[in-house]
Parts: sequence; C-alpha cells; structure tokens
Amino acid sequence: MIAIKGGTVWTGIETIENGVVLIEDKKIAAVGQKVSIPYGCDVIDAHGKFVTPGLIDAHSHIGLIPEGLDWEYSDVNDFYGPITPQMRAIDAIDLRDAAFSDALNGGVTTVYTGPGSANVIGGIGLVLKTTGRVLKEEAALKAALGPKRSREYRSKEPYPSTRMGTVALLKQVLEETRLWMEEPNKVDQGKRHVYAIVARALRRELPVKIHLSTSPDEITAAIRLIKEYNLDASIDHVFGGDLLAEEIKRAGIPVVYGPMMLSRLYSGFKYVNDRIPVELSKHGVLVALMTDHPVIPQKHLRLLATVAARNGASYDEALKMITVNPAKILHMDDSVGTIEVGKDADLVVWNDHPLRPSSYPICVVVDGKVVLRNF
Repeated sequence: MIAIKGGTVWTGIETIENGVVLIEDKKIAAVGQKVSIPYGCDVIDAHGKFVTPGLIDAHSHIGLIPEGLDWEYSDVNDFYGPITPQMRAIDAIDLRDAAFSDALNGGVTTVYTGPGSANVIGGIGLVLKTTGRVLKEEAALKAALGPKRSREYRSKEPYPSTRMGTVALLKQVLEETRLWMEEPNKVDQGKRHVYAIVARALRRELPVKIHLSTSPDEITAAIRLIKEYNLDASIDHVFGGDLLAEEIKRAGIPVVYGPMMLSRLYSGFKYVNDRIPVELSKHGVLVALMTDHPVIPQKHLRLLATVAARNGASYDEALKMITVNPAKILHMDDSVGTIEVGKDADLVVWNDHPLRPSSYPICVVVDGKVVLRNF
C-alpha cells in the first residue's frame, strides 16, 4: 500500500487541504483529510506540495512518429486511399518511443494516439497509459475535413480534390454503410471491411474524432454530419471555434482544442487563437486540450493548461481541461481523470501549483506503482 500524505489534493471535484490519498491494489482506496494510514504503508510526504490526477492527452500521435527517427519511419498516415478505417494504430505503435518516458516525467499518464489527418477516414486510434498498458485498442475512428485532404489527393484517384468533395465522400461512405446495414447485398462487397467498421460508428459503438483545423466552415459541416448521422463524436483542433461557440454548445459536441502556442505563419492557421478553449468553455462546451504530439511535445501538456489560465480560464477549469474533461471525451472517466475511490491510482505530486510555469512533477504514480520519485 502507498499513502500520499499532507499535500493539497486537487481531486478534480474538490480541493482537500492536508489531504491523504491511500492506494491499494492499483486503485485509489481512500481520499480525504481523516484517512487512517495502515502500518507498513509506503508514505510519500506531500506537505507543501500539490497532488492531482495524472494528466490526460486526448489527441496525439505519440508512438506513431517515434522521436529520433526520420519521417520515413512515421506510421501516422497511410496513403493507401482516402478511406482507410481498417488501419489501426495498435498495429503500428512503438512503445519504445522515448516520448513516453518524457511524457511520464511531465505528469502525463493516459493518452489517446491515432492516425493523422491525411485521409477522409484515416483509421482507429487507441487509449493507453504512458507506461504501456493499453486501455482501449479501438477508442475512436479518425475522420478529417478541410483542404488538406483535397491537397493530398488532388493529383490522385479517386477524389476528393476539393473541400466539398471531402464532405461528399464522407457522406457517400456513411450512406453506403447505412444501406449495407439494411440490405448488404445491394452494395459493393469489396468494401465490406470498410462498412463493418463504419457501421460501428453509425451504431454509436465506436466514437468518432473529426479533424477540423482550418476555418469555421469546417465546423458547421461537421456539426451537420454529426447531427444527420447521430454520431458519438468529438471535434478536434477547432481553430475558429470561438466564432461558433453557441452552435457547438447547442449541438452538445465536445471539443479537443489545440495545439496551443502556434504561429499563424502556417497555411490554414488564420484562426489560431489561444483564447478559443476559454471562450468555448465559457459557453458551456466540454473542452479538453491536446498537444497533437509531436507538434507540441507531450511532456508539455501542463503548460497548455497554464496558457489557458493565462487567457482567462480559472485554475480549476484549466486543470479539468487536461484531466477530467479528456477522460469524459474519451469515455474513460469511469477509471481515470479524477482522484476518487475505485479509480486507477494515477497521481502526480507537484513541487508547486501545477499551473505555475516553474512547477514540475516530483512523484508520479501509475496504476498504483511509483514510476517517478524525485525527492
């Protein structure tokens, strides 16, 4: 058993001063001010320190673009065609990627990683601990709108070669899948592997992550698609989302925003603004922050919450954007995201308030095991 004693414990629900977190059999056994510590416990003295849930990155490509290797080793996009739902990140992930240990040292304990955005439907991502334990092999189906898809296939067959072609192709696949579900003999039998996966999304068995990174018109197109097909979806990146905050709220669609701290130098980044997640949150949208690793190294996830706080988010809301909210969006909130009895014992002890720029983890616990101890 492990007891983390005496710190300011931010559970994701409340703040407990001089709190105790008791860990047993990989789970949180107790949390509060008056928790009895059994004899023989490994006691971690957290007096004067901050304790939070392990951080969660809801959108990254860690392990698919291993650090220290050339881009030719990247497994993030496959150009087999614009519709590739059968591609699975679990079949390509490199758990020896040095970025995993760096992320742990930064307090990140759970991550989503998956295919990139070159294809209209790019494949299936997974959720795992940064120690390597896979939580969901098939966590979400990646789809993408916007001009990047048309650029990738402009000189290729089949289409799309325009943004409207991208939306049309996605709708075509969804409609063909609907027909396959009702009358399987009336559609192209050579695409059964595609329809079988997309059908899970139409049945809301497989969540969908929709990449939107260029302009607000992509957001409106995504909202229409999500409503029309009743998808269990999040919208990711969402640059310009502040201009459509009320529409996103009314649609009840969660947002995984970012990455933050980007320059507008790059094509399509006209609407980048670090205030966007704060504005969305103020409108009642469920918002998580992403690193989009390796765009922003995953170990710096905490700093993105600091930027959100700098732009007007309360400390509680900024911390929720990298703990509570991504757990909900990834449908993992039954096991991670807060410090509650029965949940996975994923915790970080910080030398100071985690949103202060000088703060850093001095102890990280994953699944009840101390994986970092710097004091």
